[in-house]
Amino acid sequence: MSPDDVDPLLAGRAGLGYAELDDCARRLRDLLVTTAERQIGRPLLHEFAIDVDTDPVLRLSPPDGYRRPAAGAVSVRVVVQSRTSSAARLGLRVTVWPALGGADVVDLLVVREGAAAPDGHLLEVRVDEVHPAPTESLQRRVSDVVARQVALVVSDLNIAMQRNLANPDWDGGELG
Repeated sequence: MSPDDVDPLLAGRAGLGYAELDDCARRLRDLLVTTAERQIGRPLLHEFAIDVDTDPVLRLSPPDGYRRPAAGAVSVRVVVQSRTSSAARLGLRVTVWPALGGADVVDLLVVREGAAAPDGHLLEVRVDEVHPAPTESLQRRVSDVVARQVALVVSDLNIAMQRNLANPDWDGGELG
């Protein structure tokens, strides 16, 4: 069998097989986590308790042209809670989706569940931006995306805290 006989949807991307592409997705997820942890440590956010962790539970179907990684979801979960109001708690989840080989889409797609952006797409990444190591340009782009998402969830938490002050019986419910 020649390389020309391989189904392009099964061949991987950018010369990498699916296992290597999944490693790139995990590398991108790890960059999102470390960037979020670094930004969350800033004094501006001292009013909030913010936890960032990886989350292997897959809740959504992949967008068109993307696939589920063999080892489970490549996701990040962020939970933000007010230090002064235990009822005010919000969470968000971001998933990195690797592309199907041969699909006419970018190699890796970062999606926020429940985001207002079109389809929740936050960031499109080419393999050469993350393999063999994240480029400076990608690190800056990830930093901007993380800063915006942290600002949005803190803003949503402020709204939740105001609701809690106005209605003490409100259970706090999670958004996003």
